Amino acid sequence: MRKMQGIFPGVFTVGNMFCGFLSILSSLDGNASTAAWLVIMAGFFDALDGWIARFSGSTTKFGIELDSFADFVSFAIAPAVMLYSFELYILGKWGFLLGFVLIVCGAFRLTRFNLSVRSEK
Repeated sequence: MRKMQGIFPGVFTVGNMFCGFLSILSSLDGNASTAAWLVIMAGFFDALDGWIARFSGSTTKFGIELDSFADFVSFAIAPAVMLYSFELYILGKWGFLLGFVLIVCGAFRLTRFNLSVRSEK
């Protein structure tokens, strides 16, 4: 039963990641509105997975790492692709660089968060 409790929040984490991936595909297809809504939906899944994990007492190291990776896809890569696809491409190489900087900033932020979570334990 305990193993199943850990899977349930993971379903929402995967939902977060799925929305991020669909947002990237929507950006590449030229659907800015859909891409933006999918990032917002990813945020709802992200909020739910953490809440459910804490409420059910099923927080795991694996879940924390998976959540962080899903957040990277949905809140760093997807927005960077969206911005590049709809605005930054106009700037050529500079736009590409700015999009990449957004991804790097997201990676640094999530890494710093992961390290702070580990140091609290």
